[in-house]
This record gives sequence, structure tokens and C-alpha cells, in this order.
Amino acid sequence: MSAPGVTVVIPTFNGARRVEAPLHALVAQQAPSGGFEVVVVDNNSSDGTARVVEESASVAELRRRGVDVRVVLESRQGLLFARLCGIHSARREIICFLDDDNLPEPNFIADGLAHFEDAGVGMVVSRIYPRYETPPPPSISRREHLLAINHRMGDALIDFGAEATLAPTIGAGLWMRRSAVLDAVPWRTPERLMPGRLGKRMVSGEDIELGYLLGKAGHRRIYGPTLKVWHVIPSTRFETRYFIRLIMGVVRSERTLEARYLGRRMGALSRLRKCVSLVGAGLASPALALRGDSVREVLFVLASRWAQVQGPYAQLHESR
Repeated sequence: MSAPGVTVVIPTFNGARRVEAPLHALVAQQAPSGGFEVVVVDNNSSDGTARVVEESASVAELRRRGVDVRVVLESRQGLLFARLCGIHSARREIICFLDDDNLPEPNFIADGLAHFEDAGVGMVVSRIYPRYETPPPPSISRREHLLAINHRMGDALIDFGAEATLAPTIGAGLWMRRSAVLDAVPWRTPERLMPGRLGKRMVSGEDIELGYLLGKAGHRRIYGPTLKVWHVIPSTRFETRYFIRLIMGVVRSERTLEARYLGRRMGALSRLRKCVSLVGAGLASPALALRGDSVREVLFVLASRWAQVQGPYAQLHESR
């Protein structure tokens, strides 16, 4: 049986230069030290990530205060496998995922645990703010939600319900009840799940899928606006080629989830309409260019429309 409190899981791949930041933020938590543990999942890194964690001053301070900090290895590459490893390694009933570029505010753990005093809550979405190394250009600022930023959802708690619906349950700062996950998610057969990103592959939506499965199993999903997390975003994310790939991956992943769970198939007529929309965007390029950052704005709109034409990932869209 899982202990009370929360296991903070930090999946990381080659995160030796990044992982100290979230660990340092955990030192500043206002929650009692006995209320949480930390599991860093080294996803087959080659840069000495595990050694960096073990030698971290923040880890030494957490352990001095009585916080259990462990590094576990997941040799199967991919964020989905790393998260599943974290779930299985957790010794607490509540699990919270932090990326290695996430900085939670000091009230994060205490406020997050408070939501789970309601036994009907199975998942809580945090409020993610950007911390840009350099200001983003306008074409990217308008699309910052693609960078796992959701602070514009507002200051009020949102209840997404306990039903089979797709909700914006983004993975950064995502809280889950461990028993609910083990009951609702086919973790024994991970090939049935959305795989998440791996290397340059931009498949996403595995966190949205987890939210869908928990909702379908009768667990409420909520957005907790006081759970503030800063997402550190380097300027390399603004590179045009990278962002086009990101747009394509997000759009096609969304269509894949809709096909898999909502039955929205890509028929010939639907594809024709998407093609017409793509042509229309091309013809509207001069007007799009007036928005500022003109070249990238046009490219990003065309990339989104082209992803709509391509539709769901063929090998992933069938309902599992």
C-alpha cells in the first residue's frame, strides 16, 4: 500500500545541466519534509546525469532534511517509459511529474496535496508560466501554448469532470493519484499508449491520453491555478525548423487522439476540405504577413494546415 504524501518524479534525458534547477526549487518547498519524496528517472542518459544528481548540493540538503531522493534508470528511451518507471518507483499514493526544466513555486507541494483530500480527484493540472531566456518573436508568442504553457487558463479552478473527454492535462507539473493510474491505464502494455517524444520525433499527447483514461474510469480532473510552475524555455526552441516540426507534431497528435477516442476519422471528403483550407491559407499569405514576424507567421500557418491534411498518425490512430 502506498504511503501518504507525494512522490515528485523528474524524468530526464541528458539533463546534467538542467536537473539541478528543479531540485533546488524543491529545497524551497514549504511542505513538511516528510510529505514528499523525489525520484529522478534517468532515461538512459549519456552525460552523467545520475552522477550529477548524486553529487547535487540540493539533493544533499533534501536528504539532510529527511527527504528520500532516489535515482532510477529507465533504459527504454522515451518520455512515456520514463513516466511509467516513475509511477512504478513511487512509494507515495500521489505522484507529481516535473520536467527537468520546471521550477515550482514554494507552495506547490502543499497546495497540490490539498486537492487530493477530495477522494474523487484523480488528476490535477498545474498552472505553467514561461521563463524565456530571450523574448520570443511575435509568431511564437502567439503560439506559446505549444510550449506547454497554460497560464492563460486563468485564476479560477476548472473541473474537467470524470468522464471520457479529452482535456488539456499537460504533463509539466501534472499530479495523479497512483492507484487511479494503475487501475485506468494499460501500463502493462505500453505499446497501446501514445509514445510521446523520442529524439526528433514530435509525437505528443501522451499526457492528454492519461487524462482521458482517468476521466473515463470515473476520476475527476481539475486545473489548480495556485500550483504555479515556471517552464524555462531556451531560445533554441524559437528556431524556425524546430517550431514547424513542433506544430506538425502537436496538430497530428491531436487528430490522432480524436480519431482514437472520439471516432473522428479522416475520410476523403474531410481530407479534401483540409486541402482547400491549405490552399486558402496560401492565398491569404499577404494578409497573414501583416501580423508581424511575417515569414515565420506564414510558414507556421501553412505547417498547421498541412498537418491537418496529413491527419492522424496512421500507426497510432486506432482505438486501443
